[in-house]
Amino acid sequence: MNLILLIVVVLSGCVLMTLIAPHDIALSTWLYERKAGWLVNLMSDSVFELEMIGGGDLIVFFAVLSLLLYVGSSLIDVDCSTHRLLFSIQTWMNRRPQWTDWLRRQRFRLEFLVVSTFCCSTLMVKLLKWTMARPRPKKYFRGTWPFYEWWEVGPYFLDEGSYRASFPSGHTASVITLMALVYVLLFSFGDRPRRRSGGMLLLFTLAFAAVMAVARVMTRAHWPTDVTFSIFGGWVLIHILFFYGLRVASGGAAAAPAEFCPPPPFRAIRLCWYLTLFSLSLAGLFIGLRHVLNGRWPWLGLAALASLPLLVYSVVKSREEGLFSDRFS
Repeated sequence: MNLILLIVVVLSGCVLMTLIAPHDIALSTWLYERKAGWLVNLMSDSVFELEMIGGGDLIVFFAVLSLLLYVGSSLIDVDCSTHRLLFSIQTWMNRRPQWTDWLRRQRFRLEFLVVSTFCCSTLMVKLLKWTMARPRPKKYFRGTWPFYEWWEVGPYFLDEGSYRASFPSGHTASVITLMALVYVLLFSFGDRPRRRSGGMLLLFTLAFAAVMAVARVMTRAHWPTDVTFSIFGGWVLIHILFFYGLRVASGGAAAAPAEFCPPPPFRAIRLCWYLTLFSLSLAGLFIGLRHVLNGRWPWLGLAALASLPLLVYSVVKSREEGLFSDRFS
């Protein structure tokens, strides 16, 4: 079932990217000419920027809540006796055994939510922005840069702010992180009500992502292929982490549901750190080689050399933590 779903998502994304790519400019122009101010504001505003609450704030609340619950689930199983504040919090939580028991049983699911959200909304987006360096539509329509396809490496170098590149859309990728909760509800619980909730959340997530994608294209912040890739690329990443990376459906072992086999406390934090090093090493390797080949700051080739041991180190440490390995099980 999981392999069939993965194939369907990958093929759907490939078909849509193939159909949309030749019409990037035309679709961007068409949506920009029909820009709905209320929709753009709804998807762009944020209470964290002292504005009205916006669509992206829902994702921030989801990510923060997932992290807080995960930290709580880990805190109950570590020695906090040397830290007064943490020990007080731990003592307060342990006086509520129903809470602590629930948090401990949900630790694996919460861990997946934290890791997948971080990988999808941050690591995937930043890594591709730094390496692909595709100019945004507004740069093309203003005549600043020529048009680049989504698979082409753009004109930005490190000193020109490749982090401001267009491909992929960070806002859209953030929305698709809700797919992690969809997978938890659909595939890690056996009862029908949760599965039904997962199905409803799936429809909401896809609709939400589509609305965010349209709003981002309307403002000429992204090309249609940018937002399409964010939806399907993020979905594929979440699927792989769920079934093959962390194996949440099986609790990380051959035959143990998630709540019966909680992972070590704070493993998600360590995994996010090692995956950050992995992404930085890939970016450093690509950026260093690119600058050497183009004669732009060739001394950055040292970054490519330094990235190789960092790449190996991050892969080894991630596997030691149980990512794509049998260590935890």
